[in-house]
Amino acid sequence: MPQGKWFRIGYGIIVILLIAYLASRVDYLFDPIGAVLAALFVPIVISGMFYYIFRPPVQLLAKRLPLSLSIVIVYLAFLGLLFLFSLVIWPPIREQSINLVQNFPKILETVKDWLVSVQEKEWVRNISKDEAFSTENLTSQLTSVLNDILNSVVGSVSSMFNMIMNFFLLLGLVPFIIYYMLKEGHKFPALVLRVLPARLHGEALPALKEIDTSIGSFLMSKLITSLIIGTLTFIGYLFIDLPYPLLLGLVAAITNVIPYLGPLLAAIPTVIVALTISPLAAIEACVIIVISNQIESNIIAPKIMGKQMNVHPLTIMLLVIGAGAIIGPLGMVIVVPTYAILKIIALRVYNFNKNNRIDEGPKIFPPSSKG
Repeated sequence: MPQGKWFRIGYGIIVILLIAYLASRVDYLFDPIGAVLAALFVPIVISGMFYYIFRPPVQLLAKRLPLSLSIVIVYLAFLGLLFLFSLVIWPPIREQSINLVQNFPKILETVKDWLVSVQEKEWVRNISKDEAFSTENLTSQLTSVLNDILNSVVGSVSSMFNMIMNFFLLLGLVPFIIYYMLKEGHKFPALVLRVLPARLHGEALPALKEIDTSIGSFLMSKLITSLIIGTLTFIGYLFIDLPYPLLLGLVAAITNVIPYLGPLLAAIPTVIVALTISPLAAIEACVIIVISNQIESNIIAPKIMGKQMNVHPLTIMLLVIGAGAIIGPLGMVIVVPTYAILKIIALRVYNFNKNNRIDEGPKIFPPSSKG
């Protein structure tokens, strides 16, 4: 039987596919395990995010105070920020959200009237001769899309009870998971090294440190840049007198966590609202979004994140689109750090095999012996 490198890779792929096929035939055995993992996935991901956000202040306080007390102080500070948010920022956001939902039919009619006025332009008439590009067709499509958006928002109220139950479930689990992560997180590298062969420790420990640095820098940069994007867009919307400036600024801050596609998602509701004023206001809103994101991507983010998350922009776009289609919004957020982790591991494995091939030492994946 051939024993070449590509044949061994082919054997491995065949074995993996065979295992996957056999597992699919007895899915009733794995469904409970999948349900448990799915239930734990979101709390663990959220806890991991807050772990990297809380860790810097906890480590700073732990230099002078006991670790447990430092964690409690950071918890109390975070609760104070939430309380301040609920008093100062949440009431206008809530008011603007209610007004936006109530005025949505009026906004829709205004946008339709604007499209009808555009139809009167001679150059538009020439384009609209094609049925696919006719203003009536575009108007009906836009109306359908906006109505679907409104129906989805209104329809989500029916699932509010489940959302509240899930929220309290997370509220009960996440703080405890974060606490033990902060208290016992320094033991994780030792646990990983314990299950790996001794010959791999020289590569595994630097890889773990690199992964930890990459995830931490990515999350902290996203948190800081989202706050900056939200502030810049809010100030810009106030400057052009755009309705719902705080709500739309919050949308820009939240969607900023999605790499590259976030500004596009933030621009959609902003442009729709701006068109109720004038086309010029829509252009001004787009300019504000572009300028704020250029400041973030070219000035702020490189200083915060550096080159820790060294992934090509095209790769990020494809990853985000694919993860969004498969997993949803959460996948669009976690796909980049997940890819960076896999990339670090793959490069470390490759370098280890390459160095040991030169030194004629042991390999992570030694060739199978002929027998």
